[in-house]
Amino acid sequence: MVLLDQKINTLQYIINNITEDLGFFGSIVSSEEGLIILTSNQVDPKIEMESLAAKAASLFNDYKEFSENPEDITITYTDKKIFIQKISLLDNSDNCILLITIMPQNIRYFRRKVNKLAKYVSNAPILP
Repeated sequence: MVLLDQKINTLQYIINNITEDLGFFGSIVSSEEGLIILTSNQVDPKIEMESLAAKAASLFNDYKEFSENPEDITITYTDKKIFIQKISLLDNSDNCILLITIMPQNIRYFRRKVNKLAKYVSNAPILP
């Protein structure tokens, strides 16, 4: 149990640091069903994280009816941008999680930054 707590704390530390260093408003890691696994500490309190995670999962589940599923979805508002990325876990390509990143609306080149965060999340040995 102590080792699992250390791994969770390490992943939480990494998510917090990368989210802050990259200038994002917050990050959420959720299951494909929209259940929150982990969030960064600096998520805007006005954002309902549970609702956002559930809606993100719903967006991806709605696309299952089509022949091609998107790997990511970007939603742009006047004051922020939400980037939702489906990440395959290394142990089994059938298992995926969602990385939801909230950032300022004016960030143009963000995919490389998000991929840096996604790399750490997908390699985490504690995720289902």
